[in-house]
Amino acid sequence: MMYVIVMILIQMGQHRVASDQVLYPSMDACEISRILLAQKLENSKPTKDSFTFSKCTMISFEEHRSKVTL
Repeated sequence: MMYVIVMILIQMGQHRVASDQVLYPSMDACEISRILLAQKLENSKPTKDSFTFSKCTMISFEEHRSKVTL
């Protein structure tokens, strides 16, 4: 199993879904990176009303198939 960070960035009523484009080998490694990334985003947000939601989620690759399951 691998893990990814999924972020929803919200500013002025608009949203954007983003990721740091990294696959993490464990939930712990993902959560550490997510917390650091969330702090960095909070410190550099463009307006005081901007905010983010973030979560680490497991991603699995089905054997012998091209499907990815979140």
